[in-house]
Amino acid sequence: MTRKAVYDAIADRYRDSKQLPFRYVIEGYTLFRTLGDLKNRSVLDLACGEGFYTRQFRQAGAAEVTGVDVSRAMVELAQAEERARPIGCRYVCADAATFTPPAPVDIVAAVYLLNYARNRAELDGFCCACFVALRPGGRLVGFNDNVRRPPRPGESLAKYGFERTVDWPLREGDPIRYRITNPDGQLVEFDNYYLEPATYEAAMRGAGFTDFEWIDPVKDPSEWAGSFWDDMLAQAPFTAFSAFRRNPG
Repeated sequence: MTRKAVYDAIADRYRDSKQLPFRYVIEGYTLFRTLGDLKNRSVLDLACGEGFYTRQFRQAGAAEVTGVDVSRAMVELAQAEERARPIGCRYVCADAATFTPPAPVDIVAAVYLLNYARNRAELDGFCCACFVALRPGGRLVGFNDNVRRPPRPGESLAKYGFERTVDWPLREGDPIRYRITNPDGQLVEFDNYYLEPATYEAAMRGAGFTDFEWIDPVKDPSEWAGSFWDDMLAQAPFTAFSAFRRNPG
């Protein structure tokens, strides 16, 4: 199945997975800590899904926010939410690898976009689209499967409602299976793809980005005191990243 078909089929369940605690205790906290101040910035949210973070970017002070997703069902969920509770987000159904905004933006958010690339050519397409969408001086910030630490045999994150598995030995282009158990018990399953960290770094350089860095996930210190989140942080199934489109000269 294509990525579009997969997410058209699981749109409601994927939306509901955003209610799992790891989404805000670690994922969301790390993402917004990496983004910094969004006040008066223009943001392009590539692979926006049902608009979960798109709306949060706007609520955090972004002046303009556009969400783009290849799944029509996901975009329809996002648009329905905007109609019900309008805050000024715009949504477009398009392939992130070929979408160009009407005007360059300050920030491109790529939350679980790049890990859908099955090879270097597809990754180059995503990275170049992100670069072209940014104004000089703009920044790319995202979240990604943690290719620096693939899942290892015997590890489990099931207590968080989240699991990922791979077949060893792991090679470039191999699928990484995500299995999420929603609060109501429904399952959400889909594949990301493994590419070496060096492949990501080369694709970023090739697109023109500078200062690319991986950023380890951290826990919101105001939430969930104690050791409950230790296993997720130790196994680090996902990671943030950042890169810049520097001003010429």
